[in-house]
Amino acid sequence: MKQLTVLVPNELGIAARLTTCLAERGINIEKIDIEGVENHGIVVLSVDRYDEALRVLSNEGFSVITQDTLLVRLEDKPGALAAVALRLKDAGLDLRSMHILRRDASSTTASLVCSDNAMAAEVLRDVLVVESRS
Repeated sequence: MKQLTVLVPNELGIAARLTTCLAERGINIEKIDIEGVENHGIVVLSVDRYDEALRVLSNEGFSVITQDTLLVRLEDKPGALAAVALRLKDAGLDLRSMHILRRDASSTTASLVCSDNAMAAEVLRDVLVVESRS
């Protein structure tokens, strides 16, 4: 899965501006997480047309970072995310980001970005979600 991380000022209307610029071009947001800390904000999103969204956001003056992510499906119970983080730490991998994307009665799906996603995929192969689309 590809993920876009957009660095934004933490100001009134920034979410509306960013989402509207994608909507006006018919780009569907599949996942989004918006966080603001003091004067800065971070928007993490996945979209249906990744390359076009990257181009649109860059052309609109947004500072965009792209990353490949891993998807994992875990049992929805206390400690499941901690176990993943410990497995990565024990393998010498830096966990750079973790986002819960979906929860239901029995499972949690999360996206991860690690210092070496290929190695992390091997370490987490028992919980890795293999996507059918690129």
